[in-house]
Amino acid sequence: MMKNKSIGIITKVFFNKIVVEAPSPSDIQHNYKGDLYTLEGLNDYITIYKDQKNKYIYQITGLYEQEKPMLSVEESKFERNAYFEAIPVGEIYHDQFEYGLSIFPIIGEDVYLTTRDDIQKILTSKNNTLPISFGKLTTHEYIPEFPVDSLFTNHFAILGNTGSGKSTTVRKILNELLNLKDRNIDPNEMNFVIFDVHNEYTVFNEQYLTKVDLNEISIPLNTLKLEDWINLVQPATRVQLPILMNGLKMASILESDNESSKWLKAYCALELYNNQQTDAVAKRTKIISLVSGISDEEVQSSVEEYDSRFGNFTQQNETRFRQAIKSYIKRVHGLDYHECEGKVQETLETANQGFKKLEKLKDGINMVILLEEAKGNTQVKANCETLMTRIDSIILNYSSNLLDNNENKISKFNKIIEYKKALTVFDCSSLESTDLLFFSGYLSRDILESQKSIRKERNLNKMFNIILDEAHQYIKEGNDDAKSNSTIIFNNIAKEGRKFGVFIAVASQRPSELSKTVLSQCNNFILHRIRNNLDLDQLRKSIPYISDSQVFRLSFLKTGVALLVGDSFTVPMEMHIDEEDLGEISETVTPSVLWSYPKN
Repeated sequence: MMKNKSIGIITKVFFNKIVVEAPSPSDIQHNYKGDLYTLEGLNDYITIYKDQKNKYIYQITGLYEQEKPMLSVEESKFERNAYFEAIPVGEIYHDQFEYGLSIFPIIGEDVYLTTRDDIQKILTSKNNTLPISFGKLTTHEYIPEFPVDSLFTNHFAILGNTGSGKSTTVRKILNELLNLKDRNIDPNEMNFVIFDVHNEYTVFNEQYLTKVDLNEISIPLNTLKLEDWINLVQPATRVQLPILMNGLKMASILESDNESSKWLKAYCALELYNNQQTDAVAKRTKIISLVSGISDEEVQSSVEEYDSRFGNFTQQNETRFRQAIKSYIKRVHGLDYHECEGKVQETLETANQGFKKLEKLKDGINMVILLEEAKGNTQVKANCETLMTRIDSIILNYSSNLLDNNENKISKFNKIIEYKKALTVFDCSSLESTDLLFFSGYLSRDILESQKSIRKERNLNKMFNIILDEAHQYIKEGNDDAKSNSTIIFNNIAKEGRKFGVFIAVASQRPSELSKTVLSQCNNFILHRIRNNLDLDQLRKSIPYISDSQVFRLSFLKTGVALLVGDSFTVPMEMHIDEEDLGEISETVTPSVLWSYPKN
């Protein structure tokens, strides 16, 4: 059995580590088969020979010196010996590396530096038919390759503090994927969907890139589901959520112009007149709007005397108005007025939530609030003040762009979500966190439902990887109520997306704030520098592949260096991510630059 030179012997053995004594710390360097080997220190690999063909592989996690008596007598002089601790990595068995150990070395066995051939066996994945690389080991001049088939058929997370190199890592990975065109791969079949919060992912060749300006597209409102509206409006669960749910249906009814909706508009008009004690002129405007589409001469003539300046009737005309509405409802729908309340509830239960104009949502919710007040719920309007404020803000900010009922913008949006290029980058830099949750959730749900539909037809010929930048801002831990859990779509993709070819990659600087469900379903992790104790503790709980010493090490990683752990990496490895001309690392503006003279 041909070995290189021993660097020490094992003095202690535990399940999670060994301690090795190196009698001559200044002599841990030698030549083996023409290669010069030097102990690199932390993260270096060491080997213990089990027999001629089998070897234990460990990785160094600690180095220290300790005095040791030269003889076993009390007057003996002391010498200083080097010791290092190492954690188990795996076993080379008949020239094949297997992660993990089932049996362990014993005290007194010799320890050797791992050869370059063995390092290659350790770091080379099995069945790596389509490999990519995006960096080299920090301890060796070795560039590992990773299997595309494994890396992008699992959810993964890129985590690290601001400025640690997360965005550079993502851009590097995407660039390496695009370079696969040289290996007979069509990049435009890749379908990466990126929610770009800081405008950092538009540096790629336009042949493979669709850059989306949110001011140039519109989402068709009638395609939004309840969970999309919840993410957009953010209602309080107990009071506001039921109002929102009925308000969506009422908006659909009010926008429609069929006979079944007209009696309801007539009923709401009279309820509004009877119960709402607001500005009389504004109340008149709402009532006229409700009855304007009713083709009934008696109703229309009854409102002709509704004074536009003062918003009132004479007593005689008021009686006439009330009777006209009641007669119309009885004639067209066969309902007495006192029966209407129950019929309204039945109609709301069967109505859909589709409408085209954002302003209708406010009208629908106002009408639902009115009906609640008519039933004696005097606090409903006060309880929904924040809900209405949020809706006013949405109308102000998005009725002329992202949620505009503009056919050209909607057509452009529908063309974009055909995803014809490798990278579809949505510029989300203008969105607030709650709006980013809505937008990313809507598109992610649309992708998942589309893939489910294709799967039913047994024709699943696409896969999608969704990159969620700054995910901690919007994919947060939700509550237990399934209806109001704002991250439910991402939790669903994390749990079941794999079988439908939908995968997510979360990039975040605060893993402790991420949805625990999403984080727990990630199989691969690229970990940059993280210093917050809450975040480090969350990584300990969420990643089964990582040791305490590796978690501790994360606080001291240099910018651009990352720890890779997970199913697609044969062993945990510390790597320096290659920095190419793929855009600048995000930097904080400094006073020394802003305050200096002269100004350009």
